[in-house]
Amino acid sequence: MGIVGNLRTMQLEELLQWLSQSKKSGTLEINSGKVEKRIYFKDGRILSSSSSKPEEYLGHFLVSHGLISEMELGKAIELQEKTRTLLGKILVTTGALRENDLHRMLRFKAEESIYDIFAWTEADFRFLDDVLPESAMVPMSLDVTAIVMEGVQRVDEWRRIRQLIPTQEAIPVLVREIDLDNARPGERRILELIDDDLTVEEIRLQTHSSEFHVCRVLFEQHRLGTIKIIKPRWSQAPPGDGAGTLGGGAGGPGTTTGAIAAALSAASLLDAARFYLDQKSYELGLRHLRAARSLEPDNREVQDALTLGEKQIREDIERDGVKLTSIPQLAASMEQLTTAKITPHEGFMLTRINGTYDIQSIVKITPMPQIDALMVFWKLAKAGHIRLTAKPVR
Repeated sequence: MGIVGNLRTMQLEELLQWLSQSKKSGTLEINSGKVEKRIYFKDGRILSSSSSKPEEYLGHFLVSHGLISEMELGKAIELQEKTRTLLGKILVTTGALRENDLHRMLRFKAEESIYDIFAWTEADFRFLDDVLPESAMVPMSLDVTAIVMEGVQRVDEWRRIRQLIPTQEAIPVLVREIDLDNARPGERRILELIDDDLTVEEIRLQTHSSEFHVCRVLFEQHRLGTIKIIKPRWSQAPPGDGAGTLGGGAGGPGTTTGAIAAALSAASLLDAARFYLDQKSYELGLRHLRAARSLEPDNREVQDALTLGEKQIREDIERDGVKLTSIPQLAASMEQLTTAKITPHEGFMLTRINGTYDIQSIVKITPMPQIDALMVFWKLAKAGHIRLTAKPVR
């Protein structure tokens, strides 16, 4: 029987050290309610890790650090569908990536994914003794003590960064020229996007990066005196939707879903979610469902409600013409789009539409969950910004 618990009662550093000292082999599953991660152990050392976060997938991770381009990622994914070969092997075979760079980045990605967990204050975990994935993975041997030391330092670093950049809606503004020549490729892509208008979230999406990676780069530039961080475009929290709901829209500024959800019950959140789904307010509906899951991750009713809610959203928007095989085309001029109220996610999708890629192809190179991406296309179509055509039969 493997160990089970919650990070509230057993901190991650204690858990990892116990597994290391006990020379355990198996899989550690950690679920925050929003993200699930797995850390694989062999004789007390870490073999690898995996994550349900899209920005932590290998392809997006390589793009964010400047090892491959978004176009190279798209082509590799197409080949992967045809050959069922590992993405990393395809990138090496096609010459997009050197093999030593692949192994270096796989190790780096595994470490970064684990460091991210140290910032979680609550998550359920369980260790499955002697259970390791059957699928092929590149084994590595990471020292747990070194991981723990860096992970604890990462929490302190995040705390300092958050004092400067409290939200993804903050906007970096140039105050003097940045030395791009000495920046790493992944950092340069972030710095080149600073235009006194794009938010941290918009830069994150454009570069396929994690929030921490973007904020860390911006924090260093602020330390060097090349940029300043200005407050978000909103000046105060938007009004709520009433008792028992989460206001401000999906990811709405000025509110913290976890903090608000803690004052509510899962039942009230589910009731609100059903109301919004019936009104076709899919973002708010999904937000309430996820908040309920975060509040009671072990509640089977909540899990089933989230599954059914996502299924309803998919079926509803598919009836409205938003299918993975549909080809989106711009239906508005650039002048109209620049004056429209466009969210960061919508802006990202609009820049990936070329009139020939279907939705499925675009979603695969998008650093966001598929259901969220589909809702973005649905919103763009409803607003008249795009039109959807059927994929021609060959």
